[in-house]
Amino acid sequence: MLAEEHGYVYLSTVTVEGGPRLHPVAPILGDRGLFVAVQRRSPKLVDLRSDPRIALHSTVLPPDDEEFSVRGVVREVEDAGARQAAAVGARGGAQLSSALALFEVDLLEVGWARWSQGKPTRKRWRAEGVSPSA
Repeated sequence: MLAEEHGYVYLSTVTVEGGPRLHPVAPILGDRGLFVAVQRRSPKLVDLRSDPRIALHSTVLPPDDEEFSVRGVVREVEDAGARQAAAVGARGGAQLSSALALFEVDLLEVGWARWSQGKPTRKRWRAEGVSPSA
């Protein structure tokens, strides 16, 4: 699914003005969950701090024609110990530079689709109590 060896995924954020913004990011999949790290000078940081709602989208490594999506809310991880613990278990032993802000993703919805002969097979999971339009 969303794996570091795949490279980048697309992170959708909401700007301070309320518009959508799309950013490439490398997800961090660790023992403690899903995280995204962003440069402290990036517009992504301003977006995430002003509105924590996000969506992530990725195609999956070939040969399958698949896509994977996540919708959620992020929480900034500022404690040094918690930042280090978040990287434990990540592929390649992720190192978190102080130039990066780290956000943990609280999942609201996860989707997967595989396309075959022009038709999708879809699976979706929603956190309990989350409506499709939330």
